[in-house]
Amino acid sequence: MKILYFAWLKTKTGTSQEIIKNVRINDVNSLLKYLAKKHPNLRKFIFQKDVIRISVNLKYTTKNKKLHKNDEVALFPPVSGG
Repeated sequence: MKILYFAWLKTKTGTSQEIIKNVRINDVNSLLKYLAKKHPNLRKFIFQKDVIRISVNLKYTTKNKKLHKNDEVALFPPVSGG
C-alpha cells in the first residue's frame, strides 16, 4: 500500500510517501491507527475532525473504507478556495 503525504503532513512524518507491507490493515481507520503509532508527530492530528482529508485511489473517502494492498492512500489538509 502506498501512502502519500502533502503539505505540513510531510513535515510531521518526515517523508512525502511510504510503502506499507506486511501489516494487517483492513480499512482507513486501521491505517490511521497504524500511522499514529508509527509517526508520533502526526498522532495528535490524525483523529481530529476536519484536520486531515483522505483519498483512496484519487477519490475522497471515509474512515470505514475497506483497503487493499495495492491501494494508494493520500493524506492532506483540507483545501479551501477563495
